[in-house]
Amino acid sequence: MTRRLAFVLLLAVGIAGAPARGADDPVAAAIKLFEKRRYEQATRSLEDALARLDAEHRARAQLVLGTIYLRNADLHEALARTAAAAELDYLDKLVKTGAEGRSRYARLYLAEALLARGSTREAGRYFEQVRADSGIESRYRAIAGIGLGSALWAQGDADRARALWGGAAGSPEIALARAAAQGRARVADAKSLRRVAEDSGRSREASPRARRYLIEIYLAAGAPDQALAVARTADWGTASYIEQFKAAKGTAKTIGFYDLALLKDLAQLYRELARARLEQAASDARMKPSAEYYLAEALSDLGANGEAATSVQAFLARPQAPAQFRERARARQALIAHRQGRGAEAEGAWTAMAEQASDPEVLADIVLGCTEAQAQCAKALARAGQVAEAGDGRRNQRLNFALGSYHLRKKDYARAIAYMEAGRDKSNKNKIEANDPEMLAGLAEAYYRTKQFSEGLEIFFEMSQEFPVVRQIQEAVQGVYSMEQRSAGDVRIL
Repeated sequence: MTRRLAFVLLLAVGIAGAPARGADDPVAAAIKLFEKRRYEQATRSLEDALARLDAEHRARAQLVLGTIYLRNADLHEALARTAAAAELDYLDKLVKTGAEGRSRYARLYLAEALLARGSTREAGRYFEQVRADSGIESRYRAIAGIGLGSALWAQGDADRARALWGGAAGSPEIALARAAAQGRARVADAKSLRRVAEDSGRSREASPRARRYLIEIYLAAGAPDQALAVARTADWGTASYIEQFKAAKGTAKTIGFYDLALLKDLAQLYRELARARLEQAASDARMKPSAEYYLAEALSDLGANGEAATSVQAFLARPQAPAQFRERARARQALIAHRQGRGAEAEGAWTAMAEQASDPEVLADIVLGCTEAQAQCAKALARAGQVAEAGDGRRNQRLNFALGSYHLRKKDYARAIAYMEAGRDKSNKNKIEANDPEMLAGLAEAYYRTKQFSEGLEIFFEMSQEFPVVRQIQEAVQGVYSMEQRSAGDVRIL
């Protein structure tokens, strides 16, 4: 078991009291799956077991569920960043292909990807082009109109946005698209959102796009459990849309398009579920200290920094909290302060902590906090680098991951690769049982950025066996690789 997982599980069951270890103990079974990074399997098995557990074991299960959902959220956030790099490149290349072999639908998916990444003006331009293209199915032109409304809303043009949303009509999928957009903009109440979801999303044969809309609607309506039920029935390895057309010289071409926004949606879903389960666990006095620790993370990542600060302060006020956990909570407290606009205070705290720290787990949290805050943290980074270089790469796996992540965000890809490779299990280099999948996602992004496509594709292929949603990144990277190498034939991996 890695030190990171050992920490998570010790905090989850150590402070609160060890669970029973019987052969039929669902908490123990879920923890074993968690140790192997089988996040989806672990949460599914434990969620299904909740109803038959007594109050004590249910609270413990909720605590463990909360921690697993947090790690799954972090992973999908990392995958969203990696996907954005490859998918935006791929879609841009498709849009700029010569007219004879150009995809019509690439512009729609590029517009949606740009909107998901916050590039609203550029997204709006492509949405306008899709709306004006009579060769695109009417429902997708209507969806482009809804997307344009979302782009305008983000730019402050509420009147045009409402007009576009109000004018969208047609299939149930269009109704879901409109409700999802209104939910994101917070202009529709929870009751009306749920009614649209129930009226338009009942079919078990709903498309991947419709399922994404349902997740967004239920999240906007404050119903993460219903969103989870939708996610459970989906095959996220399936393309959102498959376009078939004739390219140059009559060659048949097939392109699978995926929704970049899905990865961010899933990250939000898992964070909302983490919050819900941890709040449930906190109602049990024995679980409350551990739940407070993790709630600070969940709440802060959801933007509820005031509540997060209260939670971390409550944890730090508990004298029985082990020293390492206390220091890591202080690193989280500094990140919360930074997100509340107290940047100098946060950087000062991280620097002071780093100067006194020798524990690689604590230093990793400091570096990750600096990374999330996009802070320089020169002294803290120097100290963390000294500890990482002086220690064993595998034993300092999480610290090497943190340093690699920092340099990845700084676009220093060579150093990012060097740090992450130092912590990678070379004998099982792409196995999630031996390597943190979040680290693998970051390493694959660094390889993509440096055009080392084969190395990244090896990682994506292995990860997609457990996380089918990775397939969309895999196909985008393969598409870019094929186009840059001028390979003939279909760009999809079949």
